[in-house]
Amino acid sequence: MAYMTPAKSNKYAELKLLILIIVGIAVIIVFQQYIFPTLYVYFPHLKKYDIYFRYAIGAIVIFGIAAGILSILKRVVERASERSNGKNYRGIYAVLRAIIYGGAIAAFLAYVGISLTGALIGGTVGGLILSFALQNTVSNLLSGLLLTTAGVLKPKGDVSFFSWMFDSPVVGEVVDVKLLTVNVLTVDGNITELPNTALLGQTQFTNLNVGSIIRASILVTLPVDAQIRGIMSIAEKKIGPQKEELGIISMETYFFTKTFNSNTLKVIFNFKKILGYNRIVSSINLAYEEAYWEMKNRAPQGNNIILGFPTDIPIKRIQELGDSNLAARKNDMGIIDFQSSFFIKNSTINSLKVTFNISQDAKYDAVANAINYSYEEAYISLKNDLNAKK
Repeated sequence: MAYMTPAKSNKYAELKLLILIIVGIAVIIVFQQYIFPTLYVYFPHLKKYDIYFRYAIGAIVIFGIAAGILSILKRVVERASERSNGKNYRGIYAVLRAIIYGGAIAAFLAYVGISLTGALIGGTVGGLILSFALQNTVSNLLSGLLLTTAGVLKPKGDVSFFSWMFDSPVVGEVVDVKLLTVNVLTVDGNITELPNTALLGQTQFTNLNVGSIIRASILVTLPVDAQIRGIMSIAEKKIGPQKEELGIISMETYFFTKTFNSNTLKVIFNFKKILGYNRIVSSINLAYEEAYWEMKNRAPQGNNIILGFPTDIPIKRIQELGDSNLAARKNDMGIIDFQSSFFIKNSTINSLKVTFNISQDAKYDAVANAINYSYEEAYISLKNDLNAKK
């Protein structure tokens, strides 16, 4: 197929538009001057419906021309976007669609003999009723035009929508910016329609497109009891071999936030297709979850649990009896060794830290359960002895 230069392409589109308009006018003339008169000769009873036939053929031709013009313009806009090295002009089409359909409505009203000026001046009561009836529609229409003319939303753009009105951010590709709604192909593979009024002024938009790639980020929150640098290193090694399969082009990880009981990492990743987002997020979360447990088990202190007790029983006695209880259970639980330490003291709570190593076959939840029960039983037993002496 021969390559068509932009100049030739534009001239070809202009010629098609001209032909379309000429054909439309010719169809109206042919029907009004020849087809309808001939039809009434054979079916004279239909002549009383002449005005309706003329309106119908006018509406078909006018809106058919509008649809044809939009079809041509859509192809022109698509070609312009494809040749623009990452720029997206598809938002222009939504504006043109509103203008052309608005022009088609005005043309049809003029065709049937309705004066827009007279209708606006003389139809005050009817206009008020219509304005109340169409309030939401007009609001959506204006919102859609503002969103598209501002270049915020464009078809085939990858966007994240965040709003208090949604349960969670809507992430996906904009399929179409309509007059009343925005159609989005979500990362779950569903088409969702977002009302324009819900988007304008109440939604944060994040354009995920950076040139020809998609750029997104997630936060991964982990406990503080394992070295974060080691977790990052292990996770990056785990996700590395999966990058090509997942469509990840590159990835960056930053230690983002630290609090008393959690560390938060920000993972930024560049990828190819928006529908691969869920798989990428799942793989990243799994990699960091596995890395956390590996790093936790490598730590010199092994796994650890912190237990708090009221200060009404000496902590040393709780520690000794709890150690004895746990020692009796450790083999059954798969605990290789353990050690308890007086870890924190304040006015109301004494805390013990129990560090332990477990075998590969041990179940962590069962081990934690055994440790908690061992020291809880020690505290209750000592508390009961104290009450019995009073």
